[in-house]
Amino acid sequence: MDGHTLYLTMLQEPGNATGFVSAGRTNRIFGWTMLLTGIALAAVLDPWLFSPQSGIEYASSLRPAVRHVQGVVLGMALLQLALAHLLATLAFDRKVRQTVAALTTLGATIYTAGYVLGLTWPACHWLVLPGSLLNFSGFAYLLWAQPARDYAVRINRIVPIVCIGMLLDFAAGLLEVLPDEFVLDYFGAADGVRLRMMRLARVAAIALSVLTLLYYNAPRRITTDRNTVGWGGFALACGAIGMPVILAAACFTSLHWKYLLPLPATAIVVGVFLALISSWRRAVPLECWGWALIATSTSAGMLMGLYAFNGPLETPEILGQYNETPRRLSWLAHSYCIVLGILAIFLAKESEGKRDSRWLGKAGTLLFTAGSAVTIGVLVIKIFVPSSTYLLSVGPAMVVIGAAVCLAMAVNNT
Repeated sequence: MDGHTLYLTMLQEPGNATGFVSAGRTNRIFGWTMLLTGIALAAVLDPWLFSPQSGIEYASSLRPAVRHVQGVVLGMALLQLALAHLLATLAFDRKVRQTVAALTTLGATIYTAGYVLGLTWPACHWLVLPGSLLNFSGFAYLLWAQPARDYAVRINRIVPIVCIGMLLDFAAGLLEVLPDEFVLDYFGAADGVRLRMMRLARVAAIALSVLTLLYYNAPRRITTDRNTVGWGGFALACGAIGMPVILAAACFTSLHWKYLLPLPATAIVVGVFLALISSWRRAVPLECWGWALIATSTSAGMLMGLYAFNGPLETPEILGQYNETPRRLSWLAHSYCIVLGILAIFLAKESEGKRDSRWLGKAGTLLFTAGSAVTIGVLVIKIFVPSSTYLLSVGPAMVVIGAAVCLAMAVNNT
């Protein structure tokens, strides 16, 4: 029985509250709820977030903090969904899975609440610290429990990356509550290179570990693409480790570490394209679409990295300075490709092994795919052609409705 089949089997098993938690169902429900909420927020907030006419107006408003909160919600959601897959393997006994599920669900709740409530009551930022430590404790406990069976090597590669991300979350939360003078003395302003690197390191640790897990969690590839799978997994693991580590080193020590970033970036692109090739051979349309979006994003990210941290190349004139609208549009297109790509793969896994020829399920998949394309397309076009900010709501709204329909069909087909 492969990892995903076991995941679906355990989720379908009836049981008491303990079994519900230990099988990862709590994390799964929590993850999907947060993920759909985060994208729904995009449909509401994106027009407002891009309404300022200048970078100075944007930076001096509440908008950067609101955008960060939305990113926190999406990041925690993806992590919860990935964890649900981990907990539904035979690598751990029930007691370990139950403990980890409780720690991470509570940690994600407190961590997210710290940032959400902190928008109005800054003192609530202190909640980020215990929240990130609870998350760290949950994933560290997975390593301490010594995973067994064929999953051990994969888990031992992925979980340390997540632990690094949780420690970076703690450090970022600590900076939120420290005096401004202390932060500015060493790290500089919020839009300075060091803190930008820290933000990217935190995102990379979560997103890349989730990507690596998703790649490994398709064991049927091994029977037909053993060499491709082996090299792809190795490349993604190297990139997932190297990217946050190098970014963190550059943030906390010398900025010269940034010149090593092309190494993990290249490894990530290679791994993602090998994943796309494997998915294409398996003919799973929604998963192919997800990896295609991620391949587009990581390829564009390599180019953006050449100017994102003050060199070695100059920022393209059309994008402007760090907080200018065209540049923020380019970041968002890059980010949405990753998030929507991962979402597509998770949706494909929810319906994997289930036969559904009903028109509503197909319509949901089509609406989600079209919504993803519209979301990215509007952002890219808007960089070059000024248009109404309300168009930014169309794509995310389509994505949320399409994903909700796909999930409903998957549940009804269980």
